[in-house]
Amino acid sequence: MKKLLLAMTTLALVALIPSQSIAGASDTCKGCHNGSVAPAVDALKSKFKTADALVAGAKNSKNDMMKPIQADEAKLKAAAAEIVK
Repeated sequence: MKKLLLAMTTLALVALIPSQSIAGASDTCKGCHNGSVAPAVDALKSKFKTADALVAGAKNSKNDMMKPIQADEAKLKAAAAEIVK
């Protein structure tokens, strides 16, 4: 029974992991940047004209919710590129 449970859990994880990589980098931002929790993505587009400016703005943010994304510069740059395009 334990082997069956372990096998089913492993199979479920293997099936779910590729679906997480399909989402775009900016999809992570849209959870909070919806206009009610944080400025909407459209507001970010109008405020920051380039991806570099958006990255700099995100890194300078003092909001504690931005701490995890500030630590991952590659993901931050990818999300910024998708947002401003």
